[in-house]
Amino acid sequence: MLHTDGGSVYMTGDWASACEEGHVVRSMSRRARSPDNARAEGFFGTLKCDFFEGRDWAGVGFEEFAAALDRYIEWYRSGKLKKALGWKTIRQAREGLAEAA
Repeated sequence: MLHTDGGSVYMTGDWASACEEGHVVRSMSRRARSPDNARAEGFFGTLKCDFFEGRDWAGVGFEEFAAALDRYIEWYRSGKLKKALGWKTIRQAREGLAEAA
């Protein structure tokens, strides 16, 4: 599955054909509903910068890639300090919410 923002390039016949040939199911946000996916798009932008860019993935098999992605996501939750959370990790902030409830 590939999720996009519904931009015009993702609505062309060429894009649809490429997805069909690659056995990719397309998913798009509703038009003019940018808040629908703001958090997901923010995460994937961060993932792209932190995890993908500047790395050569040539020759990396699926299992190795999946393990590296799992490690990144665990670090993102438990190791990456976020300014918006008062310089806490996502896990620390959520634990604090649970304690306050």
